[in-house]
Amino acid sequence: MTRGARAGNIALRYLTFLVGIFVMSVGIAMTVHSKIGTTPISSIPLLMSHVTAFTLGQYTVAINVVLLIAQIIILGRRFEPIQYLQLPAAFVFGAFCDLSVWLLRDLQPPDVYPWQLLYSAVGSLVLGVGVWLQVTPRVLMLAGDGISAAVSQVTGREFGTVKIVIDSILVTIAAVLSLILLSALFGVREGTVLSAVLVGWVVRHLQRRVPWPRRLSRP
Repeated sequence: MTRGARAGNIALRYLTFLVGIFVMSVGIAMTVHSKIGTTPISSIPLLMSHVTAFTLGQYTVAINVVLLIAQIIILGRRFEPIQYLQLPAAFVFGAFCDLSVWLLRDLQPPDVYPWQLLYSAVGSLVLGVGVWLQVTPRVLMLAGDGISAAVSQVTGREFGTVKIVIDSILVTIAAVLSLILLSALFGVREGTVLSAVLVGWVVRHLQRRVPWPRRLSRP
């Protein structure tokens, strides 16, 4: 591969990553507006944005920083320095989340349960596609998925399977915090459980069956 072709390949891979995190933010915004529980990765930020003056996006940045630190601890010397770029990526992702919530403010489903459930399910499917686009180029990933990749690397388990476990842990933490802070569940409902299952399922099946943009991960 020539130098120009290699540079073009790298640029395309990073562009795929950016598209992926924007698609993720759209999926998250859809689950937020469904009002029957947001995605596991956003359950804690949504709760904290409800009880404080900070936004969903700002708390999304905060939790990504925590998960980045966890990756460094888990991987030790195997942590790749390029992954420190997860920090600025977290700020971009947080901004995308706030932007998507705002963009979809007038496209919320009616307060009719079947429509809310459908809206939440579609949002989870969209999020899964975004996660797949984000991780497939193998140039960088958000800390929320980086932690799953780190555990996958250490344990040898498939990424999609590990993600389901990590998401379930985040949901449990959000539920406990919600009960402590509000004496009730907020942002953690059946839509959250649905997302915890659907996102990992989508990523796993796309990785196995769709060749593009898997080829972008080639050096």
